[in-house]
Amino acid sequence: MLELTEDLRFYFYNGRTNMRGGYRRLCETIRTEMRSDPANTSNVYVFMNRRCTIVRMLHYERGFYVLYEKRPSQGRFRRPVFDSRTGRYKISHSDLLCLTEGLTRTEIHMREDVAED
Repeated sequence: MLELTEDLRFYFYNGRTNMRGGYRRLCETIRTEMRSDPANTSNVYVFMNRRCTIVRMLHYERGFYVLYEKRPSQGRFRRPVFDSRTGRYKISHSDLLCLTEGLTRTEIHMREDVAED
């Protein structure tokens, strides 16, 4: 079953991407630009075209590369914010849903079992 769950780690690539290429071109971008392994089953790599009208997500599961693509019938997607602490565009599953559904997050709720320092 094809499924993107909140147990996975989502990484957004902010560089220029030729969206006409297939999964092999995206794998090469992951290896060279993101310095990561596209065959890591725990990671999902998110790509967006320059005009913010196409989002592609590449995931490796059970020996196969899976490429998801989303295109809005109207409007555009919003880019996630860069995390300077980690140096990456790592986004959560809920943030990815907000990105692809055109929602804007106005509040952040922390789980009660997470203690602040």
